[in-house]
Amino acid sequence: MDNIPVKINNDADKIEIDVDKDDVDKIFIFNDIDDINDVDKIFTLDNKSHNGKPITKIEISPNEKYLITYSKEDRSIVGWNVEDIDKVQLKLDQTVKINEDEIESLCVSDDKKLAYATYTDRKYISTIIDMNNNNEKIALNINTKVAKLIDYYCNFNLKGELILYILYSNFGSVSFRNHKTIWIYPTQTENNKWECKRFYETPEDYELISISKYDKVYLFSDDYIYEWDINTEKTVKIFGNNNDKNKLKTKDIGIFSNKKFIFLKINDKIIIYSIEFRIPITSLDTNNDIRLYNFMDYNGLFLLPSLFYYTPDKEIKYCWNNKYKNRFNQTLFDKPTDEQKI
Repeated sequence: MDNIPVKINNDADKIEIDVDKDDVDKIFIFNDIDDINDVDKIFTLDNKSHNGKPITKIEISPNEKYLITYSKEDRSIVGWNVEDIDKVQLKLDQTVKINEDEIESLCVSDDKKLAYATYTDRKYISTIIDMNNNNEKIALNINTKVAKLIDYYCNFNLKGELILYILYSNFGSVSFRNHKTIWIYPTQTENNKWECKRFYETPEDYELISISKYDKVYLFSDDYIYEWDINTEKTVKIFGNNNDKNKLKTKDIGIFSNKKFIFLKINDKIIIYSIEFRIPITSLDTNNDIRLYNFMDYNGLFLLPSLFYYTPDKEIKYCWNNKYKNRFNQTLFDKPTDEQKI
């Protein structure tokens, strides 16, 4: 298996199109103020599923067939059948008890393969289990004998492949340095083990923001955000913090993408980037509930079940807590804390 370097194109072509902010606002017309109060009725979760403890994280499978919730206090992960909804109540599928104190990264596939990483004793430990097969553990062919895992991020793509970002240091090697790597695993199990089919190494001065189910890797360097396509191995610069004197930090950036848009959450702004035209078309204020609702409603984002996780501190009963989060599992409306790692 060859180590393929990721090449960053700083001179990516851009299409310049004048977009009238007033015209953009006209697209999103709010017709029924009562709809706001109905958003939290789309589906609910049984609050006893984690023995009454609060839900810490929510994840949805790539094709939105299966949903998992994680409770740090209860040390449990609960699976829910999204396709089998009884009225507005999601049906609980199964519960996985864990021994670790806190999960740092978490994802699930459509066929109920669960992957997560915990940070224990100053190192990351990855775990993969098959929820369809009595929670049987699956191993990965990662050589960790001379390496220390410093950072870890996981996601499943639309093809069901597991994509891992691993930052590791090769202690014991003559040439000590950190390696920022991306591993891609088909999920066909043989002897309870997955074999890596592709491996990439990203430049040292680029930090990972997140990886989407569309095989897009979002990187950050020197106040610029880049999108790298795993399949085409091409990179596009999608945002530059040219007009702000304050330097960006990776923990302040949240990214979500669908087939039409890339959503960049930076501080209290959400910048909407058009994939077709390759330009930012408008920005939203996270404090403007009505305009946020209009945009989500117009673009069908309410069809994603994980967007409805209830947040009592918001006037509108929806939440972007799963899809609209950065790699530190920080939601769009969270304020960064000193404890979060950079």
